[in-house]
Amino acid sequence: MPDDRETVYDGALRRGGRITVTDDRVLVDRPDDESVTVPVTGIVDVTLQDIDWFLVVMSLGLVGFGLASIGRSLPLAAGFVVAGLASTAFTYRKRGALRISVAGETRPIRCFPADATACYDALEAVLSEP
Repeated sequence: MPDDRETVYDGALRRGGRITVTDDRVLVDRPDDESVTVPVTGIVDVTLQDIDWFLVVMSLGLVGFGLASIGRSLPLAAGFVVAGLASTAFTYRKRGALRISVAGETRPIRCFPADATACYDALEAVLSEP
């Protein structure tokens, strides 16, 4: 664990675990996956994915179409409602995804901090330092 004096951000992940940002590294500790430590010098890009409103609207449109179709075919209408609700739930679950692109790696590190904006701001502050 890093010393408290060099810790810029230390917070929980929504699905369990912690993310710690220090002046020289980022530690992502997930209980169901292996822990990852990345030096700040190896970070290429950091992005914060907000909720995808287009998918939310489309998913709720499926629910509305299903509800409007109840008089024609109950099983088909129920299928549209279930598909729309499931899509809405999956879209909501993926909100606040923090993606950390690392030099030399093909896939970015993806995690879900409980306070995604504060974590993103801390990472941006560390990356902008000379």
